[in-house]
This record gives sequence, C-alpha cells and structure tokens, in this order.
Amino acid sequence: MKGVQKGLQKLLAAVLAAALLTGTAAFVQPGTAEAASVWNVYNDARRLDAQGKYAQAIAKYEQAGRTMAASREYGNAGRMYRNAGDAYIKLNQYDKAVASYDLESAYYAKVNLVQDSIAVKRKADALRSSVELYYETGLSSAAIKNRSRNLAPLEPANGILIGAYAEQNKKTHNSAGGKFYTDEYPKFSGKKHAGYLIYFTYGQPLSSIQRHIKKAKENGTAIELGVQPLNGLGEVKDNAYLRQLAKDAAAAEVPIFFRFANEMNGNWAPWKSTPKTYIEKFRLVADVFHKEAPDNVAMVWAPGANPIDNIQSYYPGDKYVDWVGVSLYSIYNPTNDPLKQGIDRSSHIAKLDAIYNWYADRKPIMIAEGSVSYMYPEKMRDVTDWSVYQTQQLYATLPMKYPKVKAAFWFDVDSKGKTDRVKYYGLYNNDKMLAAYKKGIANPYYLSDVGSSTTLTYNPIKTTVPAKKLKVSGYVKTWSPTLGKVVYKIGGKQVGVSTTPPWTAEIDFSKYKGKNITIDVQAYDKQGKLLTTQSVKVKVQ
Repeated sequence: MKGVQKGLQKLLAAVLAAALLTGTAAFVQPGTAEAASVWNVYNDARRLDAQGKYAQAIAKYEQAGRTMAASREYGNAGRMYRNAGDAYIKLNQYDKAVASYDLESAYYAKVNLVQDSIAVKRKADALRSSVELYYETGLSSAAIKNRSRNLAPLEPANGILIGAYAEQNKKTHNSAGGKFYTDEYPKFSGKKHAGYLIYFTYGQPLSSIQRHIKKAKENGTAIELGVQPLNGLGEVKDNAYLRQLAKDAAAAEVPIFFRFANEMNGNWAPWKSTPKTYIEKFRLVADVFHKEAPDNVAMVWAPGANPIDNIQSYYPGDKYVDWVGVSLYSIYNPTNDPLKQGIDRSSHIAKLDAIYNWYADRKPIMIAEGSVSYMYPEKMRDVTDWSVYQTQQLYATLPMKYPKVKAAFWFDVDSKGKTDRVKYYGLYNNDKMLAAYKKGIANPYYLSDVGSSTTLTYNPIKTTVPAKKLKVSGYVKTWSPTLGKVVYKIGGKQVGVSTTPPWTAEIDFSKYKGKNITIDVQAYDKQGKLLTTQSVKVKVQ
C-alpha cells in the first residue's frame, strides 16, 4: 500500500509541476494525506496573497517550498519560491525577492528546466543590489608578467586594446574616396584605436581587402577579420584556397584577429551547424593558420552572448583557440521588467559574465563586437540616457571587474533593416553616446597599439585595504537601471562622493590603521532617492 501511495504522490507531483510551470495549474486533489497537507498550505498562501496579506502569504509559500524541496519535488518547490518572490515585490522588499528567485532558479536547474532556470536568474539579476570596490595602483612590468599565464598571440600583458567597426561611420569613412576610417576615427573618437573590424567572405582572396590592409599598415592598427562562410561550413576544407589564405595573412605583415564563423550558437547565421561539425571545421582552420601564420594571426572563437545554454558545446578546445570573443549587444526591452513598470532593468555588462567565468582563466577575452542601442525599436522611443549609462558602466567596469578582457570593439552602425528591428548603435548620430564613449576609452588602461601594455591596475577591496590615501572606485548595481550618485561612509561619516561610473573617490585610510572598519556604500537614483546601502568590512593594514 505504501508503494502505491508513493507512486501516486510522485505522479501527482509531476503533474502539478508541469501544470504550475506552464501557468495552467488549478488545484488538484492530492492523493495522500502528506501531499494534501502541503497543498493545503499552498492554498492558504494563495488566499492570503489575494487578500493582500503578503507577509503571511510569504511564510506559507516558503513553508510549502521547504517541504517540497525536502521531498525532492524541485519543480513545485521552485514555483513556491516564485510566488514568495512576487509577494516580496509587492512589499517592495527587493533583496528578499532576489533570494527567493535564486532558489526558484536553483530548483529548476535540479530538474533540467534549463531555460526556465536561466530566465528566472535573469529576473533575479535585474533586481539584485551589489557592490564591488577597487583601488587604483601601479605594478611593474615584471610583476604583471609574473602574475599572468603565458600570453596568447597579440595579447597585451595588462590593459584592453580598443577597437571599432567603423567602416559605416559616415563621419569617418567614404568608400568612394576622400575619407578612410583608419585615418579619421582617432580624430572622431579622441583616441587612436588598436584595431578595426572588417567582414570578410570565406572563399574570396585576401587581396579583396587589400586597401584595408594597406591602411592598417600605414596607421599601425590591427585587423579583426570577421570571416563568414556564407555558403555554409561545407565549403571549408583543407585545400589550396585555405592554405593560400593563411600564407597571404602572414604576408600582410599586420596583426590579424582571425574570427572564424562567429555567433555559431545562434540560429541566424548561414553557417549554423551541429557543434560537432563546427568544431571539426574550426580545428581544421586553426591548424592551417597556426602552421602558416604563427607570428601575426590569432585564432578567435566568438559566440554570441545569447543563447547562453549551448555556448560551451561549440568550444573547439584550448589547443585551437587563441582568444575567446563574444558579441555583446543590448537593445532596450522592458517586457521582462520584474516590477512590471515598463523599464528595462537588465545590465549590459553582466551579459559578459558567463563567457568570462567559463574561459577567462584559460584565454584572453575579447568583446569582438558590441554596442548599446539608444532607441527602443518597438516604440521608436529614444532611450539615450539609458544607453549612455550602460556604455559608461561598460568602459568604467571592464578594467576593474573583468581584467582578463584584453580587447573591446565597438560596433558603430545605425541599421534600419526592412524585416528586422532598427538597431541604433552609431556614435556618429548621437552626441551624448559619443561623449560617453570618448570619456570611457580616455582611461589609460585602454590601449591604442598591439604590443603595448599599462602598469595601471585595480586591486579588489575584499578583506583588507592599505593604510594610505587611495583612489577608490566601484561596480555598483541596484534594481534601478541608472544611478545618479554614490556616497561612501565610514563610521557614519561621509568620506567620498561621486556622480558617474566608476564612482571614483579619494579616501584616506591612514587614519584607520590597524582597525577593522565598515565601508558603507549608498547608491541614489537620478532624483536623489536612496536605493540601497551595501557594506564592505575590511581591516586597514
């Protein structure tokens, strides 16, 4: 009899999980007294929720969630914590909502509901408040070299190579003559760029971009060659064409980032294939180029940041990949606002996390192309303030939080496709975006030449901090998509304030020598409302 009851209970749990997760669940009469008890708790929670008694409802949801998790009914447990998170939002208790959504995501992952788990984590991240502090310092070239793994081809020891796709920037390039982007873009952006992206159709001779190569050589810039097998991967073979292409690349005498068949994890590329086929072709190309052009060509494997769930299945292996790249784009999309206020609360730079966490310890990371659109396409509404902030945060945060990113290429184009959404990334059409970009890359951490480096570094403030005057900066994130001010306090006394990312303030820690202190970081919105206070406890040495 017990075996029958257990079987019924498992069947009930499976049915309820499927129904609840698809949003079609109604109350189903449980088959055992134990199951009836937990679902009675759930029904009590729903009743309290409907009455606006959110705190009491949360207690019931969490009770049901714990019981279901203990019984390994993880899908149902996740739904309970989703309800708890939604109720916390109604109480404006966003940090607790995040904790509930994190549990929901974790439980979905346990039953291989991968897409559901990812979607819930994104919702949690949109509301998550956090702070990471850093202080500027300088290291000798020897110290930087000693702390690094063996450098990849064309990789700087320290710092980020700046680049752009600028061929369609109307203020810096005219294909008919008169203006060429490698000559004009440094004037436009206020700084020499280390390289430029060029798209290249597999099957053509390298001589088809001879003018680009000539200009790159004249201006001392690298080429990121976006190699596109438009006829599919079937045309990629170890043949005379591929061998000659590699020899011509070596003879070009300019640094080349050979980005082969990028964004292979999406379904939009003509070279879309199975991971097995893609890996086979990438390895074939890498073997040829590593043999024929070992000195000036780096092989770049570059998926899109999304979809995230299949990225790792396309990785060709450390032997074949020199750099790991990523396409990193953001277009304003408020449809997934957890607070249902019609605001895009996602973080552009956080889209880098998965690639960085998986590969940065093994390979240099490159933002092979990426931008933030300043137009909400579905409404054709200008969202420049949002895009400016995301751009500021990107270039302010990369040197601190993502020091193993070694190159970043901005995609400087406005497009108005007939069947696609408009994508307004062009700095040449938006003065505010251009100003944000100029300010971001002005940091000496951003490098203008392949082969250069910098001694500027950012040390994380975790458990200790030197007893001296330091320039402190931070990565500060809240549920608000933009911030207006960050205030630093020690012992309740204000010691620093900043109004733009990376929230830099000079703080004198010498007066706290030998003490354990708490640095309180207060984040305010553009209207001056306090959003969150995050604390960092450290010993001053």
